[in-house]
Amino acid sequence: VFSVDIPSGLNASTGQIMGSAVNAESTLTFIGLKPGLITCDGPDVCGELYFDKLALSQVERDAVPAQAQRVSYYLLTQDAPLLMPRTRNSHKGHNGHALLVGGDAGLGGAISMAADACCRVGAGLTSCATHPENVSVVLARRPECMAAGVNSGLEVQPLLERATVLACGPGLGRTSWAELLLQQVIQSDLPVVLDADALNIIASPGSQTEFSERDVVLTPHPGEAARLLDSTIADVQSDRLAAATAIAEKYHAVVILKGHGSVIAGPDGRLAICTDGNPGMGTGGMGDVLTGVVAGLLAQGLSPWEAAVRGACLHSAAADMAADSDGVRGLLATDLLPYIRQLVN
Repeated sequence: VFSVDIPSGLNASTGQIMGSAVNAESTLTFIGLKPGLITCDGPDVCGELYFDKLALSQVERDAVPAQAQRVSYYLLTQDAPLLMPRTRNSHKGHNGHALLVGGDAGLGGAISMAADACCRVGAGLTSCATHPENVSVVLARRPECMAAGVNSGLEVQPLLERATVLACGPGLGRTSWAELLLQQVIQSDLPVVLDADALNIIASPGSQTEFSERDVVLTPHPGEAARLLDSTIADVQSDRLAAATAIAEKYHAVVILKGHGSVIAGPDGRLAICTDGNPGMGTGGMGDVLTGVVAGLLAQGLSPWEAAVRGACLHSAAADMAADSDGVRGLLATDLLPYIRQLVN
């Protein structure tokens, strides 16, 4: 089954199937890639995707501005490495100090995976503020991480003074303990990645609603995106580009809307769609690893936009390598870590 330009029944702008759609083995699209081909349901129904610009000149192509940029690890590294090589005289202080906050009682796995990913992507120093019962969990998994058990928000303050970048959300929970820790993170002016329950808390009435004076990356899945917009998952998935843009504008932050064809949106209107990734990523812990990756890239000096775009592609490309090695089913978040280290070098 061969589709011309787009499989009939697929929304070219959103990637939603409008009732039913042709399930093509391959699709040849023309003039410009349609966003709907590379996000939401699009990749499932278009099969192998081919492109022909139909001999249009660059002047003609430039006359119509692109809605979004297609990004992948391959595209980002065609002309330069993902990260610049380090000088021989560099030391850990040159590569940032990321403090990861989260991991309530019984949720130590999430924060330990995020810390591990932050270390593996190259942060010079990685610290963790977590529930006291999780300290041994973090240290057993990653002894290079400096883990501190905290019982209150005030105990986080000395840790903030030593950090250059923050991440908050993995395993955070929604208890009073979680809210007190997040309050300290919100009051800081350091660059920050917010994920998971940190997003659910700021989405609640009366919470922090915008970060116009700060470098912030938000990494919601569709459910968290719906809460941030006071909407529904169906509404978010009906137009993923519009939803990501709305969150970026509302919170004045860079947004990675996770899912099939993750959408990265900036408060300045920039949009990108990541075409790496596979269905095996639909499992617990993948978001925690992404949080650690983005935090580690921020720690090494990337801007929020660069860290979000490169982090999403790096994370997804590592998942593709792991799936190519052993298959999609049974893919675990920690399976990505050795490939993340390989790709970042």
